[in-house]
Amino acid sequence: MKRLVIPVWLCLATAASAEKKDAPDLSGSYLCKATASSGIAIGNGKEWRATTFDVSNEAYIVKLTDAKHTIENAFTASKVRVYTVGVKKFGSKEEFEDCYGHDKGLDLMEVASFDGDMRCTFMSTHYWFNFNLMRFQTMFWGGYMDTRGDNRDTPYISIGKCEKID
Repeated sequence: MKRLVIPVWLCLATAASAEKKDAPDLSGSYLCKATASSGIAIGNGKEWRATTFDVSNEAYIVKLTDAKHTIENAFTASKVRVYTVGVKKFGSKEEFEDCYGHDKGLDLMEVASFDGDMRCTFMSTHYWFNFNLMRFQTMFWGGYMDTRGDNRDTPYISIGKCEKID
């Protein structure tokens, strides 16, 4: 009997591991607090200079909503889950800003993730979240390259940590 049980168990285990499974659902809201930020700002006069920013009050609420479908991915045995991503400053009364994904074959407002890592853009701000590591990075292009020459928006990069809040 033992000789029959082991081969049958091995066949079932192999078949189960070969079956593609959905990636875990990361839906919910996250509080992402900046821990460091630096960039380029106008110094004394009109020269752009490197600077460090105070991030003690810099935080975002990030809302992931399952788009109710998955896509195939060549890099993983899992089916990749698709989300819509909304971002807003913590404490803001404004609506969530839709973060636009970059993945081919998805609607503009969809973002795919098979390992907790997702990237999206709103206006000139690029967000990179990893909800397995609970980290984020954001980058704003700013006004330095504006052809008008009078744009004082400050290019920056920030990093921080996230925690799930619901």
